[in-house]
Amino acid sequence: MTTTQPSYARGLVWVIVTWAPVIPVLAADAPPNFDEHVLPVFREKCCSCHNPDQKKGGLDLSSWGQTMAGGGSGEVIAPGDPDGSYLLMLVTHASEPKMPPESDRLPEPMVAVISKWIAGGAIERNGSQPVARKQTNLALDASAATRPDGPPVMPPRLSLDVVTHGSRPTAVTALAASPHGELLAVGGRRQILLYHSGSLDLLGVLPFPEGVARVARFSRNAKLLLAAGGEAAKSGRVVIWDVASAKRLAEVGEEFDEVLAADISADQRFVALGGPAKVVRLLKTADGKPAHEIRKHTDWVTALEFSPDGKRLVTGDRAGNLFLWETRGAREAGTFKGHTAAITAVAWRPDGKVVASVSGDGTARLWDAKTGEPIKNWATHGGGAESVAWLPDGRLVTTGRDKKLKLWKGDGALEREMGMLSDIGTRVAVTSDGGKLFAGDWAGSLSAFAAADGKPAGSLDTNPPRLEQRIAVAEKALGEVAAVEKAAADKARQATEALQVAESQMAAARKALEDSSAELEAVKARQAEATKAFERWKAELEFSRQPQP
Repeated sequence: MTTTQPSYARGLVWVIVTWAPVIPVLAADAPPNFDEHVLPVFREKCCSCHNPDQKKGGLDLSSWGQTMAGGGSGEVIAPGDPDGSYLLMLVTHASEPKMPPESDRLPEPMVAVISKWIAGGAIERNGSQPVARKQTNLALDASAATRPDGPPVMPPRLSLDVVTHGSRPTAVTALAASPHGELLAVGGRRQILLYHSGSLDLLGVLPFPEGVARVARFSRNAKLLLAAGGEAAKSGRVVIWDVASAKRLAEVGEEFDEVLAADISADQRFVALGGPAKVVRLLKTADGKPAHEIRKHTDWVTALEFSPDGKRLVTGDRAGNLFLWETRGAREAGTFKGHTAAITAVAWRPDGKVVASVSGDGTARLWDAKTGEPIKNWATHGGGAESVAWLPDGRLVTTGRDKKLKLWKGDGALEREMGMLSDIGTRVAVTSDGGKLFAGDWAGSLSAFAAADGKPAGSLDTNPPRLEQRIAVAEKALGEVAAVEKAAADKARQATEALQVAESQMAAARKALEDSSAELEAVKARQAEATKAFERWKAELEFSRQPQP
């Protein structure tokens, strides 16, 4: 295994000029060492929290020995592997907890010194020998290879800041759903986006500086994530992460063109890859060295997959050739004949007895994995099929150039045609419970559908903005809400004032009414008294006019 080394010349010039009092001039051909170059950086930025008296997180960075010993989370330095070193992930804010906490990341020249020191073998002092890089042992015993156990494996809290953001989304070229849990991996340019397949929330971003991710796959036990790709006509690489920690565990392959197809065996001992070189390479995960090379393909290798038990491998190419191989020894075990155009995807049924393949000829074909005999074939997508995946219950889902997503019964009968995609369908994936289907297309759209009824279940942003852009949008929205809130408050105040005026006027009118009513009652009383007096004196007058005795 090798690691691509970044360029540090520009950063080291800055270091030498700016930090001349504390960091000696570094010879052009000499890697940094801890005592002269790295320790001054740690003393300035890190040792206030990571020293013998205050080991935050169990980590002491005040000496080479303590730094190499690591902290409470284990070793933080992987000699020869900057990208796989947890400390570098923390200081670049690629992982949590960020270092320094609640502060900007270290200046790039400081990061360059640490990174080059690790890449050079984490040398202790001038004249010391580089530390030998540890081999990564991903191999599993047979009992643990294919049966996920315990709770679903999910990644830790990761940075949500994307590596790249384009003016528009790019084609979905890599897509995988975890076989155990609600995790979805979406490949893009220089990054892998991790989503929660239930809530569709973005969980984190894994840098993929190797280039464009053409393949994303989870290991059979759901504990590893593989991504493969590269730069067309330049380089190709396969990268493997530990899902639970989001750490890079291995980088294998040194292709001179991008990797178009890749997978990891169930026992995690082998990675198979293929591409424009027309060669299928079986590489050992322990050291990245080739175990076997298959050179029977006559065109670009465009699809491959290990069987669920890892004992067999099916490979397809752009000429329509489809072969079956024994993993051990890479012996040919069969030829699947029938497709007349490029093999675009292959998939083993979960029980390992049937292989499904789709092709640019627009058909899907089922093959007996033991005998190589054809079982069934049918037309799927006009113009060509692009991707296929099995559901746990033995149904299949496909997509293709007709912009459709289709669900098929195990015998090839069409069960349901989903809604139209926005462009040519490129990739499909199925959640571990088979309840949700995902389809990506050439325009960069990624849509979710319910397998039960085919109804849309949401969409995912394959081109999320940078955090700075999200903050700007949030600030703008906050300002707009504040303006609306002020306008509403002004209206409420005006209405309150108007109500107060109306209530005052109503009180005055009520008092006037009460006064008028009281006055009216008084007048009525006086009128009654006057009427009574009038009647009395009138009676007296009439009596006085009568003859007296």
